[in-house]
Amino acid sequence: MPQEVLFMEVMPLYYMPVKEIFLVFIIFSVIGWCSEVLFVGIFSEHKFVNRGFLYGPLCPIYGFGGLVILLLPKQILDSWIPLFFSSMILCTAVEYFVSWLLEKLFHTLWWDYSDHKINLNGRICLENSILFGVMGLLVVHFVQPHILSLLAWLGDFWMTVSSEMIAATMAIDLMITLRRLVDFNATMVKLREFGDSLRERYENEEWFHGETLGEMLAAVKARSEQEKSKFSRSFLERLEKIQGTHKNEEGFLARFPTLKSRQYKDGLAYLRQRMKEHKK
Repeated sequence: MPQEVLFMEVMPLYYMPVKEIFLVFIIFSVIGWCSEVLFVGIFSEHKFVNRGFLYGPLCPIYGFGGLVILLLPKQILDSWIPLFFSSMILCTAVEYFVSWLLEKLFHTLWWDYSDHKINLNGRICLENSILFGVMGLLVVHFVQPHILSLLAWLGDFWMTVSSEMIAATMAIDLMITLRRLVDFNATMVKLREFGDSLRERYENEEWFHGETLGEMLAAVKARSEQEKSKFSRSFLERLEKIQGTHKNEEGFLARFPTLKSRQYKDGLAYLRQRMKEHKK
């Protein structure tokens, strides 16, 4: 193997072909996923949790963050202090934008740093920003050269084959994930609407009580068992479905334990309570 293939110099993103950019994006996404699983899942929660949206071992936000860093001029990529602050600022901007976009699309804040001393709207925090700066240094000066060497060793043919196969697999994964996100949003809407309908219909009844959605559902369920004839069959079926299993939604809550939403606050609290009961 030629010596120059063993360790290649990092070049800005705009000098790289598309398939190479894509594979670098995938590798960064895998590294990010591994970091999330290790530090958030295993070290913090002491269990394995798939910390990404996708089924595959990818956290695309890390891939995009890495690519944004590689857009920097070569003078900054070759530096240390300028690269640290540039990585810190750029990756923080990416995290804020992704958080904002997901909230606009699905009305939920998927991660929340409100408990950190220095944060902005719960979307970003100083602690993570500093970590992004450190990761930028590690990636550019230590990881990326080896990634480029690996891609050079693969050669043009195998880079083309691997990028096409990964892209096809990722496209399928992305479609499934989008479907699950749409279903998640639909379930949250149903929980909110059902809770509102219960308050409107039974708030003046003596037997109806409870501030949370779970308490209201329990009260209605108990009443329906006592006087089943006063509740329509369709209503009881809907009640049963609401109180049933919500694996998709609980799966997202397991992956994003700090997930918040102003519109779906009651529904999220109800699902979290169910998850606690299941664990017990």
